[in-house]
Amino acid sequence: MYGLINQALKDMVCARAGQSVWSEVCSAVGISDDDFDELHPYPDKVTYSLVHETSKKLSVAVETMLRDFGHYWISFTAHHGYGDIMSLFGSDLRTCLKNLNRMHGHMGALMPQLKAPRFVVIENSDAQITVQYFSDRSGLAPFVVGLLTGLADKFEEAVV
Repeated sequence: MYGLINQALKDMVCARAGQSVWSEVCSAVGISDDDFDELHPYPDKVTYSLVHETSKKLSVAVETMLRDFGHYWISFTAHHGYGDIMSLFGSDLRTCLKNLNRMHGHMGALMPQLKAPRFVVIENSDAQITVQYFSDRSGLAPFVVGLLTGLADKFEEAVV
């Protein structure tokens, strides 16, 4: 995964628990607690290990950790130079969700090794849609749930 996601995790952990907890997480994983190069790909194992160790340090289930992180990801990326890109792909939740694949395609130009997930949006009615998520990576569905709730908050819309 790209360093941007690892940097976002670091930012979230430091904001919630402090730099010392992040340093302990990194030590347990066997990596430096320095910043990550946002546009550099890192092995997926690094990100998974950071998430698992963070969940242990914070005494939170991995699924909860991933959901919270997915929600946090939306505000993190908006405040770190990617908010304008998100805005290009929709001014409301439904439009944004329909354009997630296009947004990831655009990001692929900046991150050529990006292994983006794929989303299918099914319009059940004017008031209801279903979002299907597909990825080569396993175990990230709670992260996606957090992303969806984060996007709903961004657009001030409710999701169930």
